[in-house]
Amino acid sequence: MSSEDPPAVQSVSAPAVTEAQITPEKFYVDITMTGGSGKAGILSPVEITRENGMMTAALIWSSKNYDHMRVDGVRYDNENPGGASTFHIPVGSLEEPLTVIGDTVAMSTPHEIEYVINWGEQHAAVPQTGEDEEETGEPDLDAGERSSNTGPDPAVEQALEDAGLIRTGELPLRYATGFSVTEYGDYARIFIPDSGEYLLIPEGGQAPDGLPEDVVLLRKPLDHTYLVSTAAMDLISCCGALPMIRLSGTKETDWYIGEASRTMRNGDILYAGKYSAPDYERILQEGCRLAVENTMIYHQPAVKAKLEELGIPVLVETSSYEKHPLGRLEWIKLYGILYDRADEAQQYFDEQAGRFEALAADTDDTGLTVAFFHVTAAGMINVRKSGDYITTMIGLAGGHYALSNAGESDNALSTMNMQMEDFYAQARDADILIYNSTIGGEISSIRELTDKNPLFADFKAVKEGEVYCTERSLFQQISRMAEFMQDLHELFRHGERNYTYLNRLE
Repeated sequence: MSSEDPPAVQSVSAPAVTEAQITPEKFYVDITMTGGSGKAGILSPVEITRENGMMTAALIWSSKNYDHMRVDGVRYDNENPGGASTFHIPVGSLEEPLTVIGDTVAMSTPHEIEYVINWGEQHAAVPQTGEDEEETGEPDLDAGERSSNTGPDPAVEQALEDAGLIRTGELPLRYATGFSVTEYGDYARIFIPDSGEYLLIPEGGQAPDGLPEDVVLLRKPLDHTYLVSTAAMDLISCCGALPMIRLSGTKETDWYIGEASRTMRNGDILYAGKYSAPDYERILQEGCRLAVENTMIYHQPAVKAKLEELGIPVLVETSSYEKHPLGRLEWIKLYGILYDRADEAQQYFDEQAGRFEALAADTDDTGLTVAFFHVTAAGMINVRKSGDYITTMIGLAGGHYALSNAGESDNALSTMNMQMEDFYAQARDADILIYNSTIGGEISSIRELTDKNPLFADFKAVKEGEVYCTERSLFQQISRMAEFMQDLHELFRHGERNYTYLNRLE
């Protein structure tokens, strides 16, 4: 198959459900797949509709190259030409695997390939993974009813001008590309592509007449925030705005940010439910004035709509899609603007960026190749796509990402799944293996790695003892980019092995 096909989204193994357990007319079922090369597959979970005793599965591929499918000898044509290949297939039973034929046109000639779909756990709605976007390979930016905004709306600027507000400047950004802030005196216009337009209104200020209806009004002070995106907590804390957070979508025990965990333990921040199941009563009782979500909320449009119905504006942040590590860090400036900590945010960013840039400037090409990965519950190898912020850091520290062509696709995700055979072919001779502990947990020995798949014993890095595991705290602590850069810098030069976020495995 073509390398441009993105990977299948594999779910963890789960007990099969019986049809007697299924009560809703529309529900979702986790799947795993076998067959093919593993470079493309059907997205999990699969939506099932039951009507008049018949079940129909909506099969959406991670590729646009499937023009038809065959099931039990019946041909079904792609319903979404030009987009992700989509088919609605009748399903007789969820107790038995379903064998399907997919015809791909990604090769020089069309090829029909046999796949087997294994049905897993059933959910009434798209399931919550229990972890943040960065910890699950990041959410699909195209999921759900996301905003279609790709550029600032001229009508917003016109309404501001008509109200007598004068543009006074732009927030300077050096690396971040995922947001912009235009200042109009005490007002600020915030634009986040594929999220929306926001107008930050000073305390006591009024919203201008004539604003488009989809502009989200953020009225200061934005205290009693319900913070769902774990990616934002570290930055908010580092710019001194933690007192503005009253409610969390993450439990105290799931934080790797000490100040966040302590604040919840002291009762100054309360748990108010995960993104898919907020505690609306608590949110209202606490006088919530803003909800900060990540793009997982697009899987639950009804939740977003309910928060807005209750008068709580929802800001969807997309920092995880920044390609440069300092781009992610620069989102601290947005929280500085929102919570009146602009000077503190600027100072923190400048300090961290200075350290990071000094390391990058002092780096030469070591020639070392590096693979960054973890093994999923289904036995797939989850890797960073080439060009994402982790692989960018590897390059800036003087290394070379071993999977140079990983993820040449049209989706926004930063990770992809590979079959072990494909990973073996590309990473067997890598000089260094770094195991991402964030999803599956940390491993403490090379033996634990080879237990996951015996083929790892043939890897050069395993034979030479150059295998490392990240600390689970890495992806929550965005503010510590310079420390992780220092780790990589030392690792590639065999310097003092007193790492902050890496543990060498024996």
